Amino acid sequence: MITGANFPPLMPVRIDVQSIVFVFLVVVVLPVGAVRSKSIIASDSPGGRSAPRKSDVLTRALLVQALLFGLSFVVARSERMALWRWTGLRIANITIAVGALAVLLGVGALSWHLRTPDERRTMWVRHLLPRTTAQWALWLVVSVAAGVAEETAYRGVLVVLLASFTASFVLAVLLSAAAFAVVHYPQGAKSMGWVFAIGLVMQGVVLVTGTLYVAMGVHAVYDVTAAIRAKGRIDGQEGDS
Repeated sequence: MITGANFPPLMPVRIDVQSIVFVFLVVVVLPVGAVRSKSIIASDSPGGRSAPRKSDVLTRALLVQALLFGLSFVVARSERMALWRWTGLRIANITIAVGALAVLLGVGALSWHLRTPDERRTMWVRHLLPRTTAQWALWLVVSVAAGVAEETAYRGVLVVLLASFTASFVLAVLLSAAAFAVVHYPQGAKSMGWVFAIGLVMQGVVLVTGTLYVAMGVHAVYDVTAAIRAKGRIDGQEGDS
């Protein structure tokens, strides 16, 4: 018997082609794609290709999130995973959301301050930060999509599958957070460590609130807020140089 969490509800899952393909996609294919995207976006690929436009990168990211959610939804429905519980806008959930967002923003600030000036100047996120109004609008859409898709995939479907395969909720959470961190490889080794911690925090939000929706909202708001803060810091750094 699998024990250790009230949400997502853990259950034995068949090891079939569908579940194997999902785990392979999330644990192997997406991280490999992230590794490839770093060199392409940063214009340091062996072929010397020019970097794609930010709007094109964000559009591709939106498509990836849509595909990730679509596959997650299909697997969840096929395996009868009860992931869509709604616990309402209770004061407790709002408080947890605000607290989690504060923790994530604190982690982000600490990550910035622990970087050397050289590391700050070469941060990969510089290649993605929006500049125009259209890019910011697209970033907002991608942030919402990432909140929905990644929380469904990493804090929901993947945890249920891995808990079934390993018979351990704790191991499933750690493996899911690790996969979530590796897919952020382009941000660098230090950032991957912070993202791993963020994955654990978000899993805690899901566990305590009993729903994915609070985590989705926190995730989306954090992505938008983090981009605004990063732009302000980078612009300020460039102004001082």
